[in-house]
Amino acid sequence: MKIIEAQSAHLSNYEVLAHVESMRARFDAASSNGASSTLKSGNLETVIKELADHLRTPPSPLHPPSSYTPRTIKELFTALKPYRLTKAELLMILNLRPQSEGLLYTIIEDFDDRFQNSEVTNMMTVIANVLGADDTQADGQAAENAEDSDMTLQ
Repeated sequence: MKIIEAQSAHLSNYEVLAHVESMRARFDAASSNGASSTLKSGNLETVIKELADHLRTPPSPLHPPSSYTPRTIKELFTALKPYRLTKAELLMILNLRPQSEGLLYTIIEDFDDRFQNSEVTNMMTVIANVLGADDTQADGQAAENAEDSDMTLQ
């Protein structure tokens, strides 16, 4: 493998996961066809498994069931185009799927100078509509609310 142009593009976590899964499928197909074991290294298999597991573990937005598709990236970037975000900011939004304005604040440089409150609210709505809501956060919030109500009853 040759690197033709270093850092020519940035990949989202979704794209990395898709590539890792395609590599795993290729290696599995090669080993089932009796290909040599040099194609499939033990260390490579471990790295692929651990990376895929990491990318699918909550709070990652890629944990099942994930609403991400190849079309999602294009939709998100198109919907957020009016806000003139940098490529790095868009990539971080895609990778992290911010659920609060506080998290969005940490992603976007000069947040207060660049955006009004209404723009931030609209941005959060766009993100939620395109990337979907985080089910694990909603489940955690429901459990926390249930614990609070139990404490008040005692």
